[in-house]
Amino acid sequence: MFRREIVPWALIGLTLGLVEGATAAVLVKTGYRGTTTPFAVNLATALVSGAPAFSNVVSFVWANIAHGRARVQLLVRLQALFAVLVGLIGLAPRAGGGLAFAVLSILAARMVWAGILTVRAAIWTANYPRRVIARITGRIVIVSSLAVAGAAALAGGVLAARAFDPRWLYGGAAGCGLAAALLYRRARVRREFRLLADETAAAGASDAFSLRMLRGILAGDPAFRHYMFWMGLFGGGNLMLIAQLVVILTDGFAMPGGRQIALLAVVPLVALPLFVPWWARHFDGEHVIVYRARQGWALVAAVTLFCCAVLAGWPWLLWCGAVTYGFAMAGANLGWNLGHTDFASSGRAQHYMGLHVTLTGVRGMLAPPLGMLVYQLLEDWQHGRGRYALLLPLAMTTAGTLGFNRMKNRQT
Repeated sequence: MFRREIVPWALIGLTLGLVEGATAAVLVKTGYRGTTTPFAVNLATALVSGAPAFSNVVSFVWANIAHGRARVQLLVRLQALFAVLVGLIGLAPRAGGGLAFAVLSILAARMVWAGILTVRAAIWTANYPRRVIARITGRIVIVSSLAVAGAAALAGGVLAARAFDPRWLYGGAAGCGLAAALLYRRARVRREFRLLADETAAAGASDAFSLRMLRGILAGDPAFRHYMFWMGLFGGGNLMLIAQLVVILTDGFAMPGGRQIALLAVVPLVALPLFVPWWARHFDGEHVIVYRARQGWALVAAVTLFCCAVLAGWPWLLWCGAVTYGFAMAGANLGWNLGHTDFASSGRAQHYMGLHVTLTGVRGMLAPPLGMLVYQLLEDWQHGRGRYALLLPLAMTTAGTLGFNRMKNRQT
């Protein structure tokens, strides 16, 4: 089952790379700079930066669609649709409504990707035992991340060399995604009949995931509710960070787009596979709350390095922040994909994941625009003050990490 998954996820990683937060934000900021007002371009940059999280607000819809249905066939259709939507981004014109078309296409693609993640979580939970799930899925994440990094590096190289219009990259990425969908048809779900029976027994075939069910899970599971609260602060700060950095590095540091992609996308994604095995060993051996209490400090360290680099005017320190950010995100990726399994029973794993990613969508919808608004207010107050907006994501990630440690101390 692992061998049947590894190649499709690598191929679709090439598709995902062009709509991943940092890469998409740089492409939008550099591609549409000067075509409309600076605030409109900055807001669009924030929206596409937060799109990977914001799109998850529709996850409960995907949870309903997947409930009681064969997973592989559904996932293949979603992969194909995702590939087509990524290809459409390349058709956006550079003037007029091109910015809006590009942003809407990216959001639509990311909403489909939210469905892929929701369905994939149930497949992984069914196929791999809890004691090894992080190590096995970590290998898939490593290969996929390298593919995403490769796509980002190619986009950065095209921007730097100006060899051809970067929009052509989207057509190639779409082809890779369609190939992945074709290959994934060979995948299987271990004892799928049992998974579908558990879902029916847990919630009933007609009891769809809804906001009422969301409230019911939070009300009935205080530990998960507290975990989601601190994740809101922690994740919200993380989501603000990249859009603010893209705007500050473009307008304040005059850093070329290709170098920004290398800094904010390629370096963290290449670093990620180096650190996933280390984080996976910790995840497999402890509860996610204990895991997050440790992993959170890695993100705080990364944000601190970025803040020091920007506020002190030390561009070289940005690269240290990028490596540390890759280290932190390697752990965050495992926690985000698998953390809910420490709270949910087999039949409710899909609903817990649906709730988790829906709340991720809410903070993805609010946090990046809020962070950009704070930047704009400070910049309007006095030119150059906008960079101090980075202190907000630092405060939020620190508060979230302290919350995880408080939960851990109560457990022990």
